[in-house]
Amino acid sequence: MKEIQIHATNINGLGAINVANAIIKTLLLNDDVIIKGIHSSKDITNTSKSTIFSLYQRFLPNYISRFIEIIFSRFIFENIPTLVLGDIPLRGINNQILYVHQANLVKPKVNHFSSSSLKYRILRFLFSYNLSYVKSIIVQTDYMKENLIKSYKNLNCPVLVLPLPPINIKQDNWENKIEKQIKLIYPASFYPHKNHDFLYRLEKHTNNYEIWVTLEDKDFQKFKHLKFVKNLGLLSHKEVISKYKEANALVNFSNLESFCLPLVESIYLNIPILTIDRDYSRWMCEDFAYYFKDTKTFEKSLNNLEGDLKADKLKPLYKAKNKFIYAWSDIARKIEAEL
Repeated sequence: MKEIQIHATNINGLGAINVANAIIKTLLLNDDVIIKGIHSSKDITNTSKSTIFSLYQRFLPNYISRFIEIIFSRFIFENIPTLVLGDIPLRGINNQILYVHQANLVKPKVNHFSSSSLKYRILRFLFSYNLSYVKSIIVQTDYMKENLIKSYKNLNCPVLVLPLPPINIKQDNWENKIEKQIKLIYPASFYPHKNHDFLYRLEKHTNNYEIWVTLEDKDFQKFKHLKFVKNLGLLSHKEVISKYKEANALVNFSNLESFCLPLVESIYLNIPILTIDRDYSRWMCEDFAYYFKDTKTFEKSLNNLEGDLKADKLKPLYKAKNKFIYAWSDIARKIEAEL
């Protein structure tokens, strides 16, 4: 039996919460692992084993609280093998399995889309400063592994690549149904790297299409005048999957990802993908997506997509899913093997 704790105090986004929830639930079913505590700033899992859940409360601004938590971890948490789901190693806690999904930890000199803001410069410093406490790192893609290794010369631990399976999705249940207007869905939160500003650049190039976004009202205000953009508001994961099936294709503008859940969800649903051409999207979709780099190539790829929709001769996107064959139980077993 292996006794572990799970550190998830910085899990906030819908996608990250869904992933953390899936990992934790699967580990709870593993008889070879005893989870002594789950530390989180919110109830990210509805586990019946409430005695092991510990709510980590923040009384200071988030960035100050996080800094203190990371630097003084040995005074806050037990020094036992720890699965860290929040990207940054904890100082003074030995034998950590670090789950990294923050693409901005890659240094800008390695990927120029990575943020050079003070926030991420500090996070990259903390990541490097605490690497000696990490037993192994888990990432979701080969390119993320390569970029981390290029970014940190003191990264001496193994880096394991575990592409995630989708969450609660039945395969191949999208139907090709094109109407007068092509409907594209972009399910993404409003972060700089998600590149929502690309919508402005399409204003003078709009044709016969509508783009659905999933933003809070306050974030959508700046795009309200764009007649081809429709805001669906914040959606649950179940609601997003339902909207996928109403759309003609997924559109993706994000400049930087460690792993893009909407892409893998679309691959499993066999929904056509119109995506910006970046290293992560090429790795995930291979040659089976419709790629663009600017407004001109966006229009060209959209026209190609429209023609293929009407002719019912879409690219065989399902062929890209071989790398995502893991079930969540497989993910849990591989994590358990690293502990």
